[in-house]
Amino acid sequence: MKLCCFVLAATHGMVGSAIVFQLRGSNVHDSWKVAGAMQPTVVAKTLSKVESEWRSQALQFVECNAEPNHGHCEAATGTFQKSCGTVVNAVVAASSGDRETVRDYMAVVCDEPQLKGWKKGRCRNFAQAILGAMTTNDYENRVHLYVTGLCTHFWTNMTNMESAIVAQEHQLQEKQIERARLAAKTAAADATWKRAREAAEAVHKVAEARIQEAKKRRAAEVARHEAEEKKKAAERSSALKAAAELKAAKKAVAEKKVQERSEAARKAAEAQAAEAEAKLKEAEKQTQEIKQKMFEVEAAKAVARGAHPAKASYGTRLPAHSKTASPTVKEASNISKIALANASQTLPQKMAATNKQPSKQMA
Repeated sequence: MKLCCFVLAATHGMVGSAIVFQLRGSNVHDSWKVAGAMQPTVVAKTLSKVESEWRSQALQFVECNAEPNHGHCEAATGTFQKSCGTVVNAVVAASSGDRETVRDYMAVVCDEPQLKGWKKGRCRNFAQAILGAMTTNDYENRVHLYVTGLCTHFWTNMTNMESAIVAQEHQLQEKQIERARLAAKTAAADATWKRAREAAEAVHKVAEARIQEAKKRRAAEVARHEAEEKKKAAERSSALKAAAELKAAKKAVAEKKVQERSEAARKAAEAQAAEAEAKLKEAEKQTQEIKQKMFEVEAAKAVARGAHPAKASYGTRLPAHSKTASPTVKEASNISKIALANASQTLPQKMAATNKQPSKQMA
């Protein structure tokens, strides 16, 4: 088994710390393909920090050259060259100069989630630069690889890219400044109109608030009026219902009284009629008794005169004094007639009077 060490170290342009990854296996090529031994996540995390430093150095170089009277801008270049050489030599040494091992390993590292966005692209460009400088001869790669030229070429490409990005940012800033200037110019022209519009809107809001308040008051007044009308209608309906019930009750009481009076009058009339009928029968009985006595007296007279008594009958003419009804008979007949007449006249009059009384009370 072979033991191979991959050293990545770069902090602010100096080799300040080192992370060592042990790669074990039957041979170097196979060991780079074993994820557990490669630890690409740790390498990607370290390379992410290194790329951030490289970009900062490239931006310093670009900004330095952009100044009109710039001085020496090579300090950032020297720092990058040293860091870049350290990384390239570590990669080549760890792969024993095997170009395919570098290709596979860098592909795995560049796809790690720690390298996102521009860092993923920068990692792939760095890997392509290393592969472009390497040959198929492992020994030549280990001994005679032109690391300085590789890093110089990568530096040039990186600074050109950052310069283009800076130029785009400057153009964007200029456009933003121009837009801001135009906005300020138009803002000054629109200030008066804006103030007038705000004043008009304020007046409109006040007027609208007053209108809404008036609508609310009107709605409240309408609601109050409707509630009062409903209450009055309910009271009127209740009063009419109570009056109708009272009228019906009075009518029922009056009808009951009329009925009771009528019944009492009928019973009184019947009692009078019965009394008169009894007196009439008593008078008729007395009349018959008188007739019988008179017949007996006449018969007795006839016997006394020695004559045969005449046949008496109810058809026999009575004496003159017998034809006159006794006072009792006449009185009974008159009482009977008067009772019947009073009963026939009193009942309709009382009923009519009773029907008029509820209507007068309701009026």
